Amino acid sequence: MPRMTTRTPRAPRRTTSPSRSQTPPDVPALLQSTQDALEFFGALEPKRAMAVFAHPDDCEFSSGGTVAVLCSLGWEVDIVVATSGNKGTKDPGVTPQQLAGEREEEQRAAARILGAREPVFFGFPDGGLVNDDELRGLIVRQLRLRRPELLITWDGFRAGFNHRDHRRVGRAAYDAVYPAADDHLYYPRDKEEDLEPHRPLAMLLAGATEPDLHVDIEPVLRTKVRATLAHVSQMGGRQEGDMIRMWRERAAAAGNDGPRLRESFKRVVLRR
Repeated sequence: MPRMTTRTPRAPRRTTSPSRSQTPPDVPALLQSTQDALEFFGALEPKRAMAVFAHPDDCEFSSGGTVAVLCSLGWEVDIVVATSGNKGTKDPGVTPQQLAGEREEEQRAAARILGAREPVFFGFPDGGLVNDDELRGLIVRQLRLRRPELLITWDGFRAGFNHRDHRRVGRAAYDAVYPAADDHLYYPRDKEEDLEPHRPLAMLLAGATEPDLHVDIEPVLRTKVRATLAHVSQMGGRQEGDMIRMWRERAAAAGNDGPRLRESFKRVVLRR
């Protein structure tokens, strides 16, 4: 069993599911067609997002700029981390327990820098994620508890080299969103906490080979870099100025159309 290291509050009782009838019929079409990330975010209501990733630092490396943009726009953002990254070191003197504690604290510091809420940790061992009922059920509970309109996670379906934990948490999050979280007979014990079914309207999949939505992170690049550097155990003494320079040089070399400094995602719109 994983250890949950962040307690979450009991959800208020609801008599109806608030997410089904409040979406105007033209919103899904706009979400699917727009090339403007700010227009995409502006069409989503309520302004709640959840980032579900495998390890401390996954969110900051893949999506930290996007989380910073959302927080600057007044969104509530939750970061859910499936493992505590307790194997991610080359230091032979560090124990898994010590590393897990360090990396959880680093993730909390990064979340504060981005403006996100207190992270939730499932506490699975690094490298040991399985897309099974337990992991999906934990994600379903968070979806029903926090009720995000947008979910950000790894693209668990991309071809090519990919960390097994990234694949599995991406697929588990996808499977949790549809169909499980929105059907009350999946994980019915959530009813004991008065948690109603819920499905986000949209997902953004990080690390996709064919992304179709690009978020301009130039205004928040320094925030992203500082949040990434909060993961001290992983950064090998890198400095803020060097990281910013690296990002700008890579962006210039890429020569992309649209935003130069960007984070890119494959979007999934879930009609309700």
